[in-house]
Amino acid sequence: MKKLITIKSSWEHLVVFDFDKTLADTEECVLVRDIESNRVVDHLQSQTELNKFVLNPEKHYYDFTEYNTVSNFAKPIKETLDLMKEFLDKEETKVMVLTARHNDSKYAIEDFLSKQGIDTKELFIFGTSGSSLKSGHLQNFLNRFNISKSVLIFEDSLENIKSFIELEYHNPDLSFEYVQVMPKELIGEDLEEVKKYPYKAEYGTEKYQRALKIVHPAMKRRLIGLGGNSYSTTGVKKVKDFSRSKSAPPL
Repeated sequence: MKKLITIKSSWEHLVVFDFDKTLADTEECVLVRDIESNRVVDHLQSQTELNKFVLNPEKHYYDFTEYNTVSNFAKPIKETLDLMKEFLDKEETKVMVLTARHNDSKYAIEDFLSKQGIDTKELFIFGTSGSSLKSGHLQNFLNRFNISKSVLIFEDSLENIKSFIELEYHNPDLSFEYVQVMPKELIGEDLEEVKKYPYKAEYGTEKYQRALKIVHPAMKRRLIGLGGNSYSTTGVKKVKDFSRSKSAPPL
């Protein structure tokens, strides 16, 4: 008699990891090539450089093929990899990697993580082909995995973290928490500012700034305050409920 396999369709918690500079210190970059000669004319080593670069489409094009692989020089970031292992052991927690790389890179990422001792059988990996698309895809996965309680996001890019805040408005029943993963050498630069927002880490993330705490409450308050219909049918001005503008509690 064959054993029935039950596929889980809902989880209480979702933990999301970026890949580059979050789980691994990688050296891949976007190449800018000349259309006529195919010669490499520039290397863009970060999302910031890519965003600022002005491409002349008549002369040059982007080559993203390096991001389909993970080079042998990639250095694992032990702290976040250890956290991933812990979350994968939690029964009601779905763990995923959401990267701005093309989705074809998921096989190379899976291979890299397997070599670091990660059990990838229960890990979901998806490439969005651009950081600006991360928020929309994450909303799809919240629906797909039927997440009912909380979302925890590990990201190195503060701009990417900011882009996720709108999801809190569309998912008021979920609590959102963010950890900005940063290189150790950069943490000291904004130490005085970070001290204004003390946080006792529960996940062993003392080395990482809780940088979003500086901007998060104000941004949420502005977001919730957007939109029309400020007056009721009786002509009395409505008072918006800003209870959700406070920082969400930890997972």
